[in-house]
Amino acid sequence: MPSPQLPLALKLDTEATFENFYTPERHRLLVNQLAEQAQGRGEKWIYLYGSGGRSHLLQACCHLTEAAGRYAHYIPIAELLEFDPEALLEGAEFLDLLCFDDVQLIAGRENWERAVFNCYNKMLATDACLLVSSSLAHAQLRIELPDLKSRLQSLSSYRLSELDEAERMAALQFKAKIRGIMVSDAVAEYIYTRCQRDAKSLFDLLNVLDQLSLVEQRKLTIPFVKKAMNW
Repeated sequence: MPSPQLPLALKLDTEATFENFYTPERHRLLVNQLAEQAQGRGEKWIYLYGSGGRSHLLQACCHLTEAAGRYAHYIPIAELLEFDPEALLEGAEFLDLLCFDDVQLIAGRENWERAVFNCYNKMLATDACLLVSSSLAHAQLRIELPDLKSRLQSLSSYRLSELDEAERMAALQFKAKIRGIMVSDAVAEYIYTRCQRDAKSLFDLLNVLDQLSLVEQRKLTIPFVKKAMNW
């Protein structure tokens, strides 16, 4: 069967893979469930909500699905609200995996709510898997189409919670190790106590430090970080 073509081809972030995702023990079951779904096993319908890393995980699922020679599509709703949703979702029921990111954004948009509902119903007749992400638990969604709201509430629900302080420092070291950079506990703590402490800010700073260390051929030590960031 030929690959189904959706009207708008969006490229996945090449770095958004399971291998590049820091997974604390309390999220291990969740991540395993997503990986199983991406491989056509486990649960067919999943609703992922919470903070920190949802977009990464949805794209990681698409990468894993495609690596097995199957078909996946990632729909970042925040970037596509002004497009015709019926056109965007044409043929989506023939995919192996369809991922909606930030589904809370379609609330109150009749065209989007109706298109997602119609897509869901078409998928019931195929083997397609559905992965939906939101910043809100499905009970908090302000979806106006009652049938769509009930469909979303029927999905298996998993919460992705924010990393705590120790996990954010561990995630920083994890990301550095992937890049081939050694960040000691002392350096990680030094960075953490001097910049914004959300994971995105930490990772963005790591990108800057990585580039500077390559230019100057220096390791990430406290003196180097202090000088580089004028701390």
